[in-house]
Amino acid sequence: MKRTAISLLTLALVLCAIAIPAGAQETGRTDGSEGSEYGKGGNPFGSPVGRLFLSASFGSGFFDIQGTDNKTGFLYGFDLGYEMDEWIGLQAGYSYLSDRDLSIFSLGSNLSYPWNPFVYSLTIHASIYAPDAGDRHFGLAPGAGIDIVVHDRVRIGLNYKHDFIFTDNRTTDMDRVYAGLKFCF
Repeated sequence: MKRTAISLLTLALVLCAIAIPAGAQETGRTDGSEGSEYGKGGNPFGSPVGRLFLSASFGSGFFDIQGTDNKTGFLYGFDLGYEMDEWIGLQAGYSYLSDRDLSIFSLGSNLSYPWNPFVYSLTIHASIYAPDAGDRHFGLAPGAGIDIVVHDRVRIGLNYKHDFIFTDNRTTDMDRVYAGLKFCF
């Protein structure tokens, strides 16, 4: 756990160093239509309204089971979404947790706040947890994340989700920590 946290912190610091520009952008004319910020000297981190995105991710899932050590496993997956505006979007996703042979299908919303060159986000997903063997369960997964804008169509980021998995007689908790690469179309 300690080694994973140190690795994620190191990755975040390296990504921040890469994303911070060395100098200011040259000023110049703006050749866009009236009221737009397209062209030289405009906002390079602006996000258009109504666009699709695909995000690939990998990381770890941590189960908190009382009376035993925490169980961890390799997690990978992808999200497909649509940003209706700069701050709100819908997304559907699939993740797979290797040590539990657990598939996670999710659908939810994404609230974003861009603050150049970062984009902060909050999510809430309703999920179906489908192990290869055993019963399927329903759960809710709120989360938070931070992306660094590398290009107007590419972002890299770190995310966290806490899953509340509802079973017949108890609720199981799982924490997901993962890094992602997001492509916007």
